[in-house]
Amino acid sequence: MMIDSVAIQRLYKKKGYKQETFAAKIGISPRKFFDILKKGEVKKEADLQAMADALEVDVNMIRSKLGDQEPGIFTEGNVGSVRPNLNEYYKPVKLLSARAQMGMPLMTHETFNLNWLEETYPVFMPTIAISEKHLVIEVVGDSMVPEIKDRALVLAEAVNTNDIKYQSGAVYAVLYAGNHFVVKRIKSNDLNVNSTITLWSDNERYGNIIIHGEDIIHMWKVIEKVKEPVR
Repeated sequence: MMIDSVAIQRLYKKKGYKQETFAAKIGISPRKFFDILKKGEVKKEADLQAMADALEVDVNMIRSKLGDQEPGIFTEGNVGSVRPNLNEYYKPVKLLSARAQMGMPLMTHETFNLNWLEETYPVFMPTIAISEKHLVIEVVGDSMVPEIKDRALVLAEAVNTNDIKYQSGAVYAVLYAGNHFVVKRIKSNDLNVNSTITLWSDNERYGNIIIHGEDIIHMWKVIEKVKEPVR
């Protein structure tokens, strides 16, 4: 049985579990649970149900999306076969891929828009109220390791222009000076002091970037990872 590994990881983290403690909660070894998440497949229905029970969700929420050839769920009596529509739990969100970042057009505050993006990524909906303010971003490079690896996909939410000067203590994606785009951490915000902001790399090898507030075109706050690259 195929499972949605990303959804499972997101749900157990929201409940405060680590991978090892959640494995213990559902009664399997950490190694076996790691293999299940990596392969996206579980052999025993009992293990799948144990995960759903521990996460307090319907088991269909952690199954992989079903293909046409997958069996439906049958009920007794005169009611026909019922197939859970797992697409209802996902919403396509605009994707700013690595390729799109390389071809990003020059923009200003007045001309900013994302209508040129052609790709989307399905985001699991039960835990997040998805809106047009959200964007899935492919992180390029190792500047944010170990927390965010190269080619990880993160979900980010647009920051209102008037609120940019109050942002700090988190990871942000910043579009500035035409078509410069980075994913960095804001430790403290000096826009109200000297009209600049420092964007920090978690990986000390990459240092930091200081930009002027007037050059910031748009900013998104990174909420969480939606896909972790497997190496």
